[in-house]
Amino acid sequence: MCRSLHLKTTNDSFGSWVCYKKSCKNKNKIPRAKGTYFENIKIDIRYVFYLIYAYAHGFNQDTTIHEDPLKEEGKCLSRATISDWFNYCREAVVLYFINQQESIGKIGGPNKIVQIDESKFGKRKYNKGRDIEGHWVIGMIEDGSEDLRLELCPDHIQSADVLVPHIKKHVEVAPQYTQLLAAYDCRSHHGYIHKKVNHANPDNPFVAPVGTHTQRIVPMERGKKILQKRKLYNPNNFADLVMEYMWRRNVVKYKLQTHSLICWKQLRLYII
Repeated sequence: MCRSLHLKTTNDSFGSWVCYKKSCKNKNKIPRAKGTYFENIKIDIRYVFYLIYAYAHGFNQDTTIHEDPLKEEGKCLSRATISDWFNYCREAVVLYFINQQESIGKIGGPNKIVQIDESKFGKRKYNKGRDIEGHWVIGMIEDGSEDLRLELCPDHIQSADVLVPHIKKHVEVAPQYTQLLAAYDCRSHHGYIHKKVNHANPDNPFVAPVGTHTQRIVPMERGKKILQKRKLYNPNNFADLVMEYMWRRNVVKYKLQTHSLICWKQLRLYII
């Protein structure tokens, strides 16, 4: 790279590195944001930071438009732009969360108990009856830990062929407590010790006679209520929304600063 580069900036962009040597005539301009999250953006740079801030703080579209810091300049954010940038941020959160789980490793292991339960995130058809429209989600959490793992069951299937790979992805061989579901029974063949809870037991639907229970997977039920309240029970990107919920849950639980949690390092938000 030429050593005589000069930074040329504008008020609404990151600018470019420019060389005025004749020998660099054909390669005399390098975007400052090249290779970063900001490469090829088409909107005012101030809007980029504002939209990241709005997403991190859980603004909806109406709030984002109402709090628009540039509206006094005659500028206006469209709902399509807000939606696109919220999706970009959500993708970054998903990648960050997956990397975090991979770095932490599996839960469970020798002398550890992992509680496993599944729940359907959705709404009752016509607000009545037992049929629920939505997605099946399997939740896993180790006793004594707050590291909740959630996986979406593809095509709403609860068979052993679907559940076991999800469990093996997150859980080391260890005793597990689950609700009474036939698909879980095969796990003893994969090195797991399996204890069950029958939620249909009229005497005690939550705790088995030997003390087995799955009551620690409460955060999954909270997440279901939150997504139902926002009417996000059957979108195509439901798996990403579940990841986003888990990220926001950790932000609140560990009192982290949301504006620093779009994971700048993961997004490569470096200005050259």
